Amino acid sequence: MDSKFSSGDDRKGGGSVPYLSPDEKFVEAELLTTIMNVSSTAMMVLNPLGQILYANPASESVLGIKLNDILSRTYDAPEWKNTSLDGGPWREEDQPFNIVLKTKKPVTDIRHAIEDSSGNKKYLSINGSPVFGQLGELSYLVFLITDITENVIKQKALEYNEIKYRTITELSLSMVYDLDIRTGENYWGGAIQEITGYTPNEYQKFGYEEWSNAIHPDDRVVTLQSFEDAHLNHQKFNAEYRYKTKSGAYIYIEDNGIFLYNDQGEAYRMFGAMINRTKQMEASLALRESESRLVMALDAAKMGIWSWDIESRTIFWSPQTYSIYGYPGENFDVTEEKFTELTYREDWALLSNETNLLMNDLNRSEYRIQNRINHSDGKLHWIEARGKLTRTKDGKPLVLMGTVLDITEIKLSEEALRKSDERFEAFYQFSTEAFLIFDENGLTVKDSNFAFQKLFGYELADIPRLKIRKLLTAETLRKIRKSIRANANDSLEIVCKKKNGDLFPALVSVKRFLYKDTNSIGYSIFDLTPLKEVEELRLINSEIRDKNKVIEKQKLELEVAFENLKRTQEQLIQSEKLAALGQLIAGIAHEINNPIGAVKASNQNMLDWQKRYGLASQLFREAILTVPVSEQKIVKTILANLDQPIEFYTGKEERLRKKRNKEVFLSHGFDVGHAEEFAEAWVELGIGEIDFNYLPLFQSHYIKVFLDYLALEIQFRRNTRSIQLAVDRISKIMYALKNFSRFDATGKKNKASIQETIETVLTIYQNQLKRGINLVKDYDDVAPIECYPDDLLHVWTNLIYNSLQAMSFVGDLEIAVKDKGEDILVSLKDSGPGIPKEIQSKIFEPFFTTKAPGEGSGLGLDIVNKIVKRHGGRIELTSVPGETIFYIYLPKQS
Repeated sequence: MDSKFSSGDDRKGGGSVPYLSPDEKFVEAELLTTIMNVSSTAMMVLNPLGQILYANPASESVLGIKLNDILSRTYDAPEWKNTSLDGGPWREEDQPFNIVLKTKKPVTDIRHAIEDSSGNKKYLSINGSPVFGQLGELSYLVFLITDITENVIKQKALEYNEIKYRTITELSLSMVYDLDIRTGENYWGGAIQEITGYTPNEYQKFGYEEWSNAIHPDDRVVTLQSFEDAHLNHQKFNAEYRYKTKSGAYIYIEDNGIFLYNDQGEAYRMFGAMINRTKQMEASLALRESESRLVMALDAAKMGIWSWDIESRTIFWSPQTYSIYGYPGENFDVTEEKFTELTYREDWALLSNETNLLMNDLNRSEYRIQNRINHSDGKLHWIEARGKLTRTKDGKPLVLMGTVLDITEIKLSEEALRKSDERFEAFYQFSTEAFLIFDENGLTVKDSNFAFQKLFGYELADIPRLKIRKLLTAETLRKIRKSIRANANDSLEIVCKKKNGDLFPALVSVKRFLYKDTNSIGYSIFDLTPLKEVEELRLINSEIRDKNKVIEKQKLELEVAFENLKRTQEQLIQSEKLAALGQLIAGIAHEINNPIGAVKASNQNMLDWQKRYGLASQLFREAILTVPVSEQKIVKTILANLDQPIEFYTGKEERLRKKRNKEVFLSHGFDVGHAEEFAEAWVELGIGEIDFNYLPLFQSHYIKVFLDYLALEIQFRRNTRSIQLAVDRISKIMYALKNFSRFDATGKKNKASIQETIETVLTIYQNQLKRGINLVKDYDDVAPIECYPDDLLHVWTNLIYNSLQAMSFVGDLEIAVKDKGEDILVSLKDSGPGIPKEIQSKIFEPFFTTKAPGEGSGLGLDIVNKIVKRHGGRIELTSVPGETIFYIYLPKQS
């Protein structure tokens, strides 16, 4: 042993250790061997070749490898699986054996890792020293190996926790703090700006005092007391309070902290985190309010709540559920067996099937069923149960919970409604009132009768795609919805919309009912157009009479004014303008009197029609529900054809048609008296010769009722058309006259359409034009321009009337409006005798006229020329016998 382990200091020249006798050396060797065998530190002796010559018993536990295996290896054997502490490769130059071998000097605390025989990672610290022989040669290398696995793992955990703490602090949604209790200083981290609005640098100035001052005054005393109690009682600090942010607003904070105490039990530090709980708090308040409303709503609706824990097979019922089943006292525990007993036997299969579908289909989570129950009153009741299934992550059913509602009254009423539906179906299909049935939820049409299709202009195929908004105006739709919500029973006067977009007034009644097993809304619509038109015609007739009186009065006043103006020749310019207006009076009165007469006659006819229509309509409704279906279809077809133009016959045509119709009736077995009566009645209707398909209707017991009703329908259409034509004509004349007579004294230009000013004058001269003038108009689409509209009316009046006079009111008049870039060109061409060339240059001079004395002032064209120049334009003339053209250029821009 001594030859193997003698110290390197015994070599020649060493001299630091005293010389030992052989006995002393033996004792020393024995002592060294004993220390190595009992040491808890692994000790190994290697030769310079790296072979392990000796390893003490502690090497097994330190290295985790059997001693025989250790001694069989070299220092760099691959079985060691050496790595650096961080798991990377262990370089040769870092290995203690290579360092000692190379430097011949000791090494200390060289750290690395190996794998023990079980594959576990071992972290080691190595101290090594060379051993020299008597001649100074390197004989052995001795290494002491310490297991530092526990320390390394703790160090790594500490480093990891430190990194994790810093990372979590930086990424956390909470605001963390480290408070020095003795100084009041605080270190802040985490979501400072997100929670408080302060930047991290700004908030580092906040100590204990600043923190406490930011707590809401109403929460401050309780929070600080809670802080003190936790401090004194060595407990964790937990508090919820409102905290003021940089913006001045308060947020809800959850604050959790822990104190650190010294050996004397005094707290010197506190760690904690502040979390913004504002959203959760607001959500919690909203949830409590929502739950409260839900409970009240369920009580108001008399709806019960239930749940079924599938695993424990327990059922919960709310008090309202017990009441629905007829057990208000909750005097029994509901079980699955009791639930089955209370379910009507014939509904067991339905209930079981729906439950199995819900349990086995992972895509289903909702449950809804209507079934009968054995109520405690001895009768069958109907209930509707709704539920939602909760599953585990792997899809296993956990809990089914939901609501239950007593629908017995609804089910009883369904049967009554089904019976009434059959009666209703027969009635509404043949009613003259329009009936429409909508689905309450989808608001799509489910059914309609023939009267609706005829009134609104839809085909039967269009009905399934109809939406309620297509049939009503927006305002009407709001009115009906309000009435439905209020469950009002009164009829509403509304505005409906036909397929072609036409609007018409109607009276509607709206009812909710069960139609074909679904909740529906029924609309009964009565067309008010005839009644409205009669009322409007009365008002129009009254207005026309009033306006006619005004016109007559104005006519007399104008005639007096005209006579006075003729006596004041010195006011020539004003006389020129008023003279043009005077020329129109007689024609305007004639134009208005004709349509007024038509309105009076039609209005009288409508008064007679109104007296007869009520009774005839009632008789018709009763008759149409009595006759066979084939006759009903004939009547519907005739009514549908009434929308076509009604024919008017001459005396000869009328006699010829009566004769043909009579022959048709006679050829089909009618007697002479009825054949003549029916042939004459049909021709008077004015809807063409008799159709062979209509003949079965004339054998009906109610044929006279039908003919009277048809005659009234046709009379109504004829009179309304006559009135509408007359009113349109009067409106057009009055509009033109209003525009012509309007005078703008402001002297400012206004936007006006050149075409409209010309049309105004042409309307005024309509009576003169229609006698013998062939009028041709050619207008470009020219935008309105800034002009003096009243002055332009005088220009067109003067030029048009001059042309009419030149042609003696018989000939061709062509008026054109053309876009010429920067100008608008208006040309007026007549077929009169023309203007002699020698006077063409004089016609625009004041007082020059070719008319007889007293017929003209000679100022008309002079005024026209000045008006055109006032607009910045010009007027030109070309004239040959048979063609005279005036060209007026008006600039588009002022």
